Amino acid sequence: MKKKIEVTLLIIMTGLGMMACRHPKKLARSTFPAADTNKVTIGGDSSSNAELTRFTGEMLKGIHANHIEFNTFSGKMKLAFETDKKSHNNLNATFRIKKDSIIWISVSAPIVDEVIRAVITRDSLKMYNRLDKQLFLRKMSDAEELLNIPFDFNTLQDMLIGNPVYLTDSIYQVVKTPAIISFSCDHAKFISLFNVFADDYGLQQSKVMDKDSTGTAKRSCELTYGDYTKVAGRKFPTTRRIYIEEKNVTKVALDFTRYDFDVPLSFPFSMPASYKRM
Repeated sequence: MKKKIEVTLLIIMTGLGMMACRHPKKLARSTFPAADTNKVTIGGDSSSNAELTRFTGEMLKGIHANHIEFNTFSGKMKLAFETDKKSHNNLNATFRIKKDSIIWISVSAPIVDEVIRAVITRDSLKMYNRLDKQLFLRKMSDAEELLNIPFDFNTLQDMLIGNPVYLTDSIYQVVKTPAIISFSCDHAKFISLFNVFADDYGLQQSKVMDKDSTGTAKRSCELTYGDYTKVAGRKFPTTRRIYIEEKNVTKVALDFTRYDFDVPLSFPFSMPASYKRM
């Protein structure tokens, strides 16, 4: 039971979990590959290898050009989640990031105000739960074991900022439509799928799923990005939707209400002496 509690708190904290009932607003869930009667498969036979190489090279160049660079980031958002057992649609979260160094997270609820505060570095995870007066001190490497997915500081940082996660150069199954380009990437343990907009290669959706299914349903984590806005020359997606499927579906909605890049930040965190260490 203790491990289940830890996993739930980590899911809320990182956004790898759940979604909204009615607020924030919902986004339509897309499909892989892009559903369109005008879709064209790139490099569908051996004679098209040169075309595939040229096309994927150009596409990757465009995707990398959209990569969000920053020194610091501060964002506030509406956070909602839904599982098969419970849901909340009126939480607020604040994220502060110093690139490649520290991620600070605070989650609050109506009436009770802040319920979770966490500080994540490359090596450690510190978090306290005000409601249950619990303190969690963990190595960052424990996150992969607890969530049972490949997970590290860079993955969380890119996901919060809106950069692609698990993107590699090993691209195949490229399908182009007038609006969306779909493709797959190869990894040792899983497959990642992407939809990017055909006009500017902006990220529209990504999905990671188990490569080898052994009798049980494949796990998958799907992220949808939307409502892009220009922030100091950056294309920033202000809405995110996350779906995790295994035996049940867990959903998250993140709607940013404020976002600031490269501003001075502090990362306050003190460990309450009276809290029970878990």
